[in-house]
Amino acid sequence: MSRITTIVVMLLLATMAFGQAKEDAGDGKKLDKQTMEFKDYLPEIHGTIRGKYEYQTETSESRFEVRNARFSVSGNVHPLVAYKAEIDLSDEGSIKMLDAYARVFPVKDLNFTIGQMRVPFTIDAHRSPHQQYFANRSFIAKQVGNVRDVGLTAGYTNKDGFPFILEGGLFNGSGLTNQKEWHKTLNYSIKAQLLPNKNWNLTLSTQMIKPENVRINMYDAGIYYQNDRFHIEAEYLYKMY
Repeated sequence: MSRITTIVVMLLLATMAFGQAKEDAGDGKKLDKQTMEFKDYLPEIHGTIRGKYEYQTETSESRFEVRNARFSVSGNVHPLVAYKAEIDLSDEGSIKMLDAYARVFPVKDLNFTIGQMRVPFTIDAHRSPHQQYFANRSFIAKQVGNVRDVGLTAGYTNKDGFPFILEGGLFNGSGLTNQKEWHKTLNYSIKAQLLPNKNWNLTLSTQMIKPENVRINMYDAGIYYQNDRFHIEAEYLYKMY
């Protein structure tokens, strides 16, 4: 396997928002109030530009690349109704629409999302470029978990007792550009995050896809431990045809 030395330069990691930035900034979220003020209607604007330089040691070749140039807008039209739109203006030179969804919060800790979004699968795939620990995402996240699709998801968060987060959804399975196709079978994905304390995360997920006439079931388990000094993470994926 060729060895490539990669130097990643984070040119910009900006969070522009009307309010204090949070870890979940940029995602559609519920407002803890009954009546919105004028400032609550103002959208949050977020952006990440990631440039890199690569050197191929075997051929003595090199290149510069803009790996990501992401721009997103999110906000609320009602305390219980949120939205998000995100585009990557340079995903290795290509323009891609990433997220375009609306999210409602009918009751406490429960939400429904419809639109275009990342499929809930694997422990690492949901991380944005500015949240990655290394120059590239993990092998599983890059080869299997890096999927966005159009569909409907439900999410439930439990913060009392033994905290956990459950997510599940149905998706077209035809990607982002073939949304007019009709489907007899929809893809599904289910993900559970178990959070025994602030340092541990155990993620279990499963996904069924059916490209053409082949049904594929995937099962994934990941775990990480982190504190103020280091982060340790491991993941296993089983793929069955």
